[in-house]
Amino acid sequence: MRVTTRTTTRSTRARWTARGIGLGLTTALAVTVGAGPASAVPGPPSTSGEQPVEVLGNQNFDSLPASITPFDCDRIVQVEPVSAGSFGEDDEVTILDLGTDNTFDFDISDDFAAIGVLVKGGPNTNVYDYRPTGIQADGELHAPVNPMNMTFYGLSHLDFCLVEDGSNT
Repeated sequence: MRVTTRTTTRSTRARWTARGIGLGLTTALAVTVGAGPASAVPGPPSTSGEQPVEVLGNQNFDSLPASITPFDCDRIVQVEPVSAGSFGEDDEVTILDLGTDNTFDFDISDDFAAIGVLVKGGPNTNVYDYRPTGIQADGELHAPVNPMNMTFYGLSHLDFCLVEDGSNT
């Protein structure tokens, strides 16, 4: 008959401490994985009252999801990197003010109106839809809100969907 003797070098207290640490780490990992990453939110409306709609990913006017009616642009002006100044073939878009909180104001030349503005920042894009009438100026536009710190994501780039003034009515 064979007798097996178990020898341990740890005390009972040390074993229970190690088990407690392991259980704590496992619980922390499960909570972290279970919670998953928080998603961004579009944030407050612009100065004109236009409420942005957040769409997933880095979008342009040709890649917007089917839930958004396609835009019919006469001209698209992209601003990248985002800075104050005039942009487009004929300086149709002017970025007037870049706020320290990652907001901006814009003005459109008299010959055009913006019917849509895409504001890319962080992992997603905010869509400002000014249809059917269009708009020539607005302020306090921003990228989605970063849920980790509740501030707007930094501005990556802007896309303006312009129509010739008068063709949007």
